[in-house]
Amino acid sequence: MPLGKVRLMEVKCALCGRKEEITKVHKDYRRLAKDKNAVYTCEICRARLRYQALQTQKPEKPL
Repeated sequence: MPLGKVRLMEVKCALCGRKEEITKVHKDYRRLAKDKNAVYTCEICRARLRYQALQTQKPEKPL
């Protein structure tokens, strides 16, 4: 059973600089292929940003 060519794109995270290879099934592949200046963030940085945003929205606990 011959395997077809897998299209890979090497991307670099805008926050941490980690390089990753994404395939055509990745959720950001089309956006990055269409716009070469699009910003990519890796899953770790995306989770960190989401966590920090949630923490800043929480009310401060009284002392």
